[in-house]
Formats: sequence, C-alpha cells, structure tokens
Amino acid sequence: MSIAIAHFAVGATATTVLVALLGPRVPFPRTVVLAGGGWALLPDAHQIAPFARETLYDFHDSAAADVFWFHRTLDVVDGGDSLLVAALCLSGLVLTTLLAELWGYWWPTVAPRRQRAEADRSD
Repeated sequence: MSIAIAHFAVGATATTVLVALLGPRVPFPRTVVLAGGGWALLPDAHQIAPFARETLYDFHDSAAADVFWFHRTLDVVDGGDSLLVAALCLSGLVLTTLLAELWGYWWPTVAPRRQRAEADRSD
C-alpha cells in the first residue's frame, strides 16, 4: 500500500492534465485539481471511518478502487509504502503543474498568431 501523499499526488497530477487540456472552460481550476487529489484518497476512508470499516476495506482492495485515479494499482505497485515512490509522485505533480502553467500562458498567445499566419498563407 502506498502512502497517502502519493495517492494525492497521482490524483492531482491526472486532474491537472485534464484541466490543462480543457483549458479556460474549467472554472476554479486549482480547486478542481485539489478535489482530484482528494478523489484519489477516498478508498482509504476505511482508516478513519467510524462505521462499516470492513466493507470500506473490502472496497479498498477491489478493482473498483482504480476509479479513484488508479488507487488499487498504485497500492499494488508500491507494496512497501516507499518514500521514494511518494517523492517521485510529488515530483511528477510539480513538473506537471509547471508544464500546465506554461501551457496556459503560452498557448493563448501563440494560437491566434498561428491561425493568422495560416490564414495569410492560404490567401
């Protein structure tokens, strides 16, 4: 089982990619990214639930938990709670966030110029 910060980082990274691809159509993009990280943590609810712990734990170990940003797969791949895996996941989140921010600033300025250049060439 992987540690929680690795699950959060994987979920936030995947959500960042989706938000970057959808662009300005997503309201409150940073909040959506945080919610995506939280979504990845939901199968671990058995650790804090005051009731139905066995049922929640059974769900945690099922293939259905992969709906929560590949939660079960990450647990299987990182069976030993590796800090290295968590650090790699966090590094991936930082890198993805940086690239998404650069894309967000770069693409809106470049795309209209490309469209004008293509229109000029076709005339």
